[in-house]
Amino acid sequence: MPSGVSTLEYVVEVAKDWTLARFAAAQADDFVLAPHRFELCGNTVHRHAIPPRSAEGRSPFDAVRRTRQPTAWSHSAFLSVLAGSDSDPVHYEQEIVEILALDDDDVLAECAFVVRIEGFPPCLGPFWSAL
Repeated sequence: MPSGVSTLEYVVEVAKDWTLARFAAAQADDFVLAPHRFELCGNTVHRHAIPPRSAEGRSPFDAVRRTRQPTAWSHSAFLSVLAGSDSDPVHYEQEIVEILALDDDDVLAECAFVVRIEGFPPCLGPFWSAL
């Protein structure tokens, strides 16, 4: 297994693949992504469900300052977006999925927007690097 950033990137790719598969398998419009942690253990990545209301489930980086091995988290979040002009702004919330990853030296973050249309399962857009 490669070391350094390439190892962390591997854990991120596993987390992204799993997250994409969860959205692809969604059958209902009320599907919600539960938060999960992905940890590199030897040559495999172990996935663990995290309670959504826990500190780690709400905001992994605020709850976990250091990890012993490369670790990634997959969870959904809502962003408050302000659009329009100064005189007539429009406020709305946008759902995103974040993949956050951390090891001793490096931090990686990727996100994808969630599109919801009533009566259809949610659709996850492409991931892009947030940092």
